[in-house]
Amino acid sequence: MEQLTFGACVKKSWSSAWQAIMQMPGLFLGMCIVYACSTLLSDSLHPASPGAGQIDAAARTGHVLVKVLLALLQFVAYAVLNIKVYRFVLLGERAFPLIPLGGQPLGRYVAFSFGIALGMLVLMMPAVLFIRPLLLIGVLIGAVMLIVCMFVMGRLSLLYPSIALGSPIALRAAWRDTRGHFWSLFSVWLIAYMPLMLVWIVLTAALGGPKMLAASMQGTPLIAVGMVLINAVCTVLTSSSLAWLYRRYANALLDQVWH
Repeated sequence: MEQLTFGACVKKSWSSAWQAIMQMPGLFLGMCIVYACSTLLSDSLHPASPGAGQIDAAARTGHVLVKVLLALLQFVAYAVLNIKVYRFVLLGERAFPLIPLGGQPLGRYVAFSFGIALGMLVLMMPAVLFIRPLLLIGVLIGAVMLIVCMFVMGRLSLLYPSIALGSPIALRAAWRDTRGHFWSLFSVWLIAYMPLMLVWIVLTAALGGPKMLAASMQGTPLIAVGMVLINAVCTVLTSSSLAWLYRRYANALLDQVWH
């Protein structure tokens, strides 16, 4: 645990994100290429016409499987990028080794992320069950469950940099270290993200709204590449912010790290 002010966390989040990109340009650009190519390939897999028979049904199934595999590839690529940014900020480690500690942090990172996603699905199930027969109740339950999900994710967020350093998935330690700090964690993330949010809002408005933005990404490779770069910068900034929040609040989690 380090004595860091709120403003210092925000400033260092941006400076460390910039340094990570500049010190590991090959890693950053490589992940952008992986994401851009997989996104363009996924967008090119249009479903076959519904009235063309059994062959088209098989083709649609194949397209779905390919899209799932491409989504998993993107997820793993961004997990690798996140881990490397955490280790860069906290340890000064550069791009190599690409997968540190024999892949243990990557495996735990993926397992924890899938666990969080599964937990969110379970929490949102009551809203899904009530949304059709009782719309208002379903919406209210969904809003409450969404707030619960955000709170739990915030309280467990320091596990990501801890896992990147080699820690096991120490849920209790992460919960203990973030006790009373949820709003600080959320505020640092929000303020650090504000410039990118403004860029995203201006770009979306300039292109005529979310639907036009999505259409432009599919029809114009230059816009798609630009959005990939913004997405990658967001990923690096998120990891940098969590790394500095880890420095600020981690205590019990420090005992979990394997040196």
